[in-house]
Amino acid sequence: MDLNNLQDFLRSKWFYLLVVVLIIFFTALILFSSKSKVQPLPEARPLPLQSVQPLSETDSSTGSSPTPSVELQKAIAQQMQVDEEYSNWEQNVKDNYPWRKKMPLTSEKYYVYFDLNRKVFIGRLYSSAGDNLDQIKAVILRQLKEDKGVPIETFQFEWTILAK
Repeated sequence: MDLNNLQDFLRSKWFYLLVVVLIIFFTALILFSSKSKVQPLPEARPLPLQSVQPLSETDSSTGSSPTPSVELQKAIAQQMQVDEEYSNWEQNVKDNYPWRKKMPLTSEKYYVYFDLNRKVFIGRLYSSAGDNLDQIKAVILRQLKEDKGVPIETFQFEWTILAK
């Protein structure tokens, strides 16, 4: 093959067609070879819901399932009691402080939150020169009472003033 024939072939449409076909072929070869190595993931199935109940004497006599030890049964009973106490405490908080989910109260000038352990409002005021702190406190108290529904008369407030 002489040089002129090679140059003519490289300029012809057959050369470009051959290059495109080879690219498609190698791409398909790479894709199919990588798919055969990857195994598909199993489908996710929801787990069945189970409740934990202490075993009775009749359950342990069947012998079909292992019986938990006495310590495990005590631990399960204690955890159920703790869960119930926490649920009762949480319901009590919701009943006594229904506005608690609307807290904290924030702005560039203040941050106010309710301390459940001490049952006190803690307000941090960020003051700069020329701020009227009494006016900022009045705005906070009005927002707590009118917007959040807090009976502010029944709670104490602890104010901390921080300079910017």
